[in-house]
Amino acid sequence: MNSSQTPPVLVDVRSDAERVVSRIPGAITQQEFEASSDDKFAGRRVVTYCTVGGRSYWYARKLAARGIEAANYRDSILGWCRASLPLESPDGQATNAVHPYWRIFHVPDRYDVKT
Repeated sequence: MNSSQTPPVLVDVRSDAERVVSRIPGAITQQEFEASSDDKFAGRRVVTYCTVGGRSYWYARKLAARGIEAANYRDSILGWCRASLPLESPDGQATNAVHPYWRIFHVPDRYDVKT
C-alpha cells in the first residue's frame, strides 16, 4: 500500500505543557515518532503540526532531509480550531481546551484557552 492509500502519521511537535492540554485526535508526539522503529511508519506520509505552523515547518524539513515523506500542516492546531474540528485530551477524551502557546494568538470562542 502506498502513502496515498494510507492515513498519514500526524506528529505533534508542541511542548509538553501544550500537549497535556489537548491534541488533534490520533496525533503522536515528536518523541514517540523519533523513538519508533524505522519500519513502524515506513511508507506513510508524516504530517507535522504545532500551534501556528512554525516549529512544525522546521521539523517537517528535517524529516524530509532524512528522506522521509513529510509535510507541515501549516494552519496547525489553531487552524484546526478555526475549522471547529474536535480536540482530545492526552487520554483520548473529547475536550474544548487548547493551549495557544502565546496569548496573542486568537483562539475561537468555542474553545477554552489554557496556558
